[in-house]
Amino acid sequence: MKRVVLVTPYGDPQILTKYYLDSEIVGMDEGISIALSCGVKLSLAISSFSSVSLEEVLTYVPKEKVMKYQKDNNEDGLDKVVKFLISQGAEEIIILDDLGGKLTHLSDICQILKSGNGNIFLHDKDNYLTYYGEGTHVISKQGYDTFSICGYPEADISLEHVSKPIRNKHLSFTSTDPLRNSILERIAVLKVISGGVLLALTDNG
Repeated sequence: MKRVVLVTPYGDPQILTKYYLDSEIVGMDEGISIALSCGVKLSLAISSFSSVSLEEVLTYVPKEKVMKYQKDNNEDGLDKVVKFLISQGAEEIIILDDLGGKLTHLSDICQILKSGNGNIFLHDKDNYLTYYGEGTHVISKQGYDTFSICGYPEADISLEHVSKPIRNKHLSFTSTDPLRNSILERIAVLKVISGGVLLALTDNG
C-alpha cells in the first residue's frame, strides 16, 4: 500500500521526526518549511504560494517536485491537495495537522476523513483520528493505550477484542458521550452496523 504523509501548516515537527522520517512525505504551504526544518527530503512540495515564497522553496526542492494549486475561496485547500494525492495513487494518507483552531477547519478535516473511510488519518499531539463507515474494521494498537469512538453523526456499532466488549450500541454525535475503550492485545474489531464513526487512538496521559 502506498502511504503518504502530508505535512500541513499546523503539523507538529516532533510527530514528524518521531514517526515518519522513513515515509514518503509531502509538504503543503507552510508545512513545506516545517518538513525542511526537520531535515526531510520531500517527495513533493505543493502550495498556492500565497503564503510561501516559490523562490525560497526552489532553493531546497527540485523544480520537478514543486507544484502549485489554485487557491479557491469556496474550496478548502487541504481537501484539494488530498484529492490530488489520491488521484496520483495514494492509498493511505496521514495528515499532520491540529484539531484546534477554527471550527470551519475542524469541520473540513472531519469531512476529509469521512471521504477516506479508514484510509485517511489525522495525527496531532493528542490524537490519531480517522472515520469508519458501515462494515467490519480491524483497529491496530500502534503503541497507543486507549481509543474513543463517537457517532458521526450517528452509528450502531459492536466492538470485539477490547476491555469492554459492546454489542449493538447506538452512538450519536450530539447526544452520546464518546465511548472509551482499550485494545486487549494488538488489534480490536469494530463493526459499524449502520452510519459512521470517528475513532481516535489516544495516550492515557
